[in-house]
Amino acid sequence: MAQRSTPKAHGLHTLLDAGQRLTGHIGEGVGYVSAALLVVLTLSVLLGIAMRSAHIDNSWTYDVDLFALVWVAFVGAAYTAMRGEHVTSGVAIENVLPRWHNILQILRFVIVAVFLVVFMVSGYVQFLDSVQAHETTLDVMSWPVWVATLALPTGALLWLVAEIHHALLRLAARRN
Repeated sequence: MAQRSTPKAHGLHTLLDAGQRLTGHIGEGVGYVSAALLVVLTLSVLLGIAMRSAHIDNSWTYDVDLFALVWVAFVGAAYTAMRGEHVTSGVAIENVLPRWHNILQILRFVIVAVFLVVFMVSGYVQFLDSVQAHETTLDVMSWPVWVATLALPTGALLWLVAEIHHALLRLAARRN
């Protein structure tokens, strides 16, 4: 006998599906941004080496290297989290205690989400401090430091989106 779904349950499933699609598309976009930033980092390092070899002042390329590295690190971490390829411990506690699997998955999500929200707020405060202090780098280009500090809350927010995406996938798997 086939189960009938109520209009309320159908609406929730539609909402979950839309959330999965949205977070999945955000994850794809983050991947493209990560790849572009890695290209910028590589080109900047190569340009710095070439300029140094030609005895041309390349102090500004160090800042581009550092800014790109910070962005690659935080946005790249969000992308690897989205793909489920982040470095983790070899034995997950939910595998040791199978009866508690669902509760431990929820607990893990809550702990990671709280950490990411705190990290995001802290990074945002650093970003605002940098903007208000008009911090710039010491080289000829005087790059605004807020460009690098913005990577912290952005990366944390994108990682949180990845965690929500995986939570939605787990919810969808449970209903099937």
